Amino acid sequence: MSDIQELYQKIIISHAKHSIGFGALEQYNYYAKLKNPDCGDDINVYLNVVDQRLEQVSFTGQGCMISQASASMMVDILTGKSISEAQKLMQNFQNLILGHDYDAEQLGDLIAFATLNKFPTRVRCGMLAWHAMGDGLKKGETHFGK
Repeated sequence: MSDIQELYQKIIISHAKHSIGFGALEQYNYYAKLKNPDCGDDINVYLNVVDQRLEQVSFTGQGCMISQASASMMVDILTGKSISEAQKLMQNFQNLILGHDYDAEQLGDLIAFATLNKFPTRVRCGMLAWHAMGDGLKKGETHFGK
């Protein structure tokens, strides 16, 4: 394993074991739940959106290290971003894990998932929280958690 792959593995393990934003928000106005039928990963994403900005983001659920680390890193990078920025980041991250062209500077530590495209069954694990976030925004404002 190369030094960079080892670093990436450490980043993923760290986020999986010490997740950022794990737990339901007390107040949220967007929510979505997704389950990966292939492996049983299950993620709930809570968003508190104010003036088109993701003021708070969190998640709950269970799953493999990849899904949990991806959710943690998503919370970390999306908190404070506009909805438009969040959607662009999601597309950029998806490009990364599918092996398409991506903007590495925009992704920060998410670059740790760069080799995920070599494991097609794990791509869903990496995208689960992101798709839940996107679904939550598409569904629109809810009345949960208020």
